[in-house]
Amino acid sequence: MKESSSAPPVNYWALGLGALVAALPSLGTFATLGDPGHWPLQLGFAVLGIALLITAWSSAPASSYKLSWPALLWLGLALWAWLAPWTTDLYSVAEWKYSAGRFAGYAGLLLLGGLWAQDASWNSAKFSTFILGFGAMLSIHYVFTFLAKGADALEDPYLVPGLMGHKNFTASAIALTLPILVLGRSRQQWPSWLADATLWLGVLAVLLAQTRSIWLGGALALGVGVALGWRPAKSVRYGLLGGVAVAGLLAMSAPVQKRLMDPANLQIRQIFWDHSFQMQAELPLTGVGPGQWRIYFPKYGLEGMNPSVAEGVTSEVRPHNDFIWVLSEMGYVGLALFLAFFITVVVSAVRDYRKDPSDLGHVTWISIVLLASVYAFFEFPLERAAFWAPFIVMVGLHSRGGIAVPKRMYLGVALVLVGLSGRIAWAAIHADQANQVVLEQNSQQDARGIVQSATDAVSSWNELDRFSNPILYFAGMGSLFGEAQSLGANATFGPQNFKAAEKYFDDALSLHPYHVVTMYQKANMHRYRGEFAQAQSMYKQLLAISPRHPGAQIHYATTLNALGDFEGAARVLIGAFLTSEDYRNPDYQRGVVEALRNMPANTTHRGLQSFVANREQLDDPSLFQAFQAFKQQRWQQAQAAH
Repeated sequence: MKESSSAPPVNYWALGLGALVAALPSLGTFATLGDPGHWPLQLGFAVLGIALLITAWSSAPASSYKLSWPALLWLGLALWAWLAPWTTDLYSVAEWKYSAGRFAGYAGLLLLGGLWAQDASWNSAKFSTFILGFGAMLSIHYVFTFLAKGADALEDPYLVPGLMGHKNFTASAIALTLPILVLGRSRQQWPSWLADATLWLGVLAVLLAQTRSIWLGGALALGVGVALGWRPAKSVRYGLLGGVAVAGLLAMSAPVQKRLMDPANLQIRQIFWDHSFQMQAELPLTGVGPGQWRIYFPKYGLEGMNPSVAEGVTSEVRPHNDFIWVLSEMGYVGLALFLAFFITVVVSAVRDYRKDPSDLGHVTWISIVLLASVYAFFEFPLERAAFWAPFIVMVGLHSRGGIAVPKRMYLGVALVLVGLSGRIAWAAIHADQANQVVLEQNSQQDARGIVQSATDAVSSWNELDRFSNPILYFAGMGSLFGEAQSLGANATFGPQNFKAAEKYFDDALSLHPYHVVTMYQKANMHRYRGEFAQAQSMYKQLLAISPRHPGAQIHYATTLNALGDFEGAARVLIGAFLTSEDYRNPDYQRGVVEALRNMPANTTHRGLQSFVANREQLDDPSLFQAFQAFKQQRWQQAQAAH
């Protein structure tokens, strides 16, 4: 399987179209979205798929086409996703529609690939040239942006997100194009200089992005390709050696070496996967429902997560493993269909290779399937059209056999599915735009603007923002702030206050019952109104999810003080190991002093007994400092014990 080179003409329409689709996230209004590489790419592939299917309606020669086994299995998976409202309880209908629509759109693109596979007149070079333009645009942008950042980018590759909005998403999309570029070059589809330049820019971009799962999947795919008989042309061999040299130099860099060897990501993934299995255990057959993982995740605890996640500032929205993701959201039925899909793809690829081991196309396809499988085990390509849309088209291109259906039915189903994907992507883009307005009003602390923009934005297509915050949470905060401001700084609040805010918070929790920030603010609202029993209950629920939430620990203790449980408050404050800024919080300091001054003299807590004996001799600042010294001593003892 040796490669050769020549200088054939280039299909500039396909090349330019690929580059245009890759550039979509940087164009016009898409560039202002919170996640520009997500739904705009879904929309772009949907529009392209619709155009191609409409063209095929009149040009496809056969009267019937076959639904391959991978297509039938994927259609079953998409149907199972759409049946979720009848098989399980859903919190967010919008997130279900987005997730189910993604499965439907991929099914349509798979049928498009299957159509091309059965059409003898179709020229596969057009698809390869589209991928060439797609990969070239992504690689050129990434490499030159990286070089412009210089040493800072080498130190922290996340500073260079690329066109897909995140360096891992960009690197995975580029990596998928590389085997196709190798195949197209070997088949002399483009001038060798164009293929080589795009190929090595892509390799350099993937190396610079330092995405471990892509490095691992790429190395395995390359190794398998060579083992199965791929023998690269001389210029490609030199490029490979250069890539290995670059990888070696990167690995020798101390910051890169530390990042590549850091086990923290795997430890965090272990938490993701453990929570996912708990979700599946609750609803083994059906799962929690498409799009609902992000809602259920906090239910099983946020201890061990980074502070921003534990406090609800950011959230986790998928488990970084597509197989576990499908299992947790769609149960055993969904996982069986998803695994069966992959198994049929692998079996078909191996059979094709055995029939003709000399065909580089069969070797390339095995390498691509291996890359996709490895990446799906550590990340979430299923969510990203930049990776999964080209991959699913290739599945169609490499699938054979199946059940014959009339041409119009085949094309009609494909057109409806891809059109549905486009409709949903369009709705998601508009939702993201509306949510950007809400976030802007929130950052400006414009109470009236927050309420207005949030209530305007919420709909059955827009219930959670991309950080998993219910949109109505913002309306609740705006209403809470607005009413408090209108009554003045010295106002006394009671049960008659914040009725609108309470309604918004309740509605937000009906969409996301484990949303830490909404729980925290609703507990605070009860505390403001003097409803300390309700506040205590809500703080306890919150701390069961996020035991180290700083504000909840502090205000839970002050609430216990208000209820007369001073020893309970003191015990909470002993365990509240916070930041230095939290320790300077007046609420914390007042809570400590109030608890120590008023707790019963017959406390059984040995540490607190010393404060009972000495509290009359100490003024408030001295009592607080003694308490802080006691906490520090306990912390040091705990560290020494570990």
